[in-house]
Amino acid sequence: MSRLRLLVPLVASLGCAKAAKMMPGAEKREVAAAAKETAEALPTGFARSTSDAKLSRTLELRDGMTRANAWRSINDLLGQRFIVDVVDQKAGFVMTTWQASWLRDGVPDLRYRTRLVVRFQGDDGRQLQVRCEAQYQRGDEWDVGTDSTLLDSVAADLRARVGKKA
Repeated sequence: MSRLRLLVPLVASLGCAKAAKMMPGAEKREVAAAAKETAEALPTGFARSTSDAKLSRTLELRDGMTRANAWRSINDLLGQRFIVDVVDQKAGFVMTTWQASWLRDGVPDLRYRTRLVVRFQGDDGRQLQVRCEAQYQRGDEWDVGTDSTLLDSVAADLRARVGKKA
């Protein structure tokens, strides 16, 4: 097993086919199985990124929507689907808790977690920035990234409630 741990980074850097040529038969099968498991393990919306490259969606508040009404609608929407962790109305900031948001065989996979951050932006506070942070655990380490599927879903729901109509 310890050999396999050393070989997985090799597979990731060289690619399965090239790395498999360098190994004996039994190790080739183990590495191929580990690579297949890794490829199947990640949710389709997950994309690795650095913490500096956070992907987000920006929405414009619809005409006539006050910041107070938008604030209530945002908190109501997030509260229906997530557990809200940090709320600062004065700063216009809402963040949910980390949540196991991916089901594998009907059971939440605790190795994958997401959280949402929504904040008001702009000089007049008429824009919303929506960001989804995602992490996938491999051993003791967490791969940092974003979940575009969840981000698009929440951004669409927020746009329907408080955003400008397209």
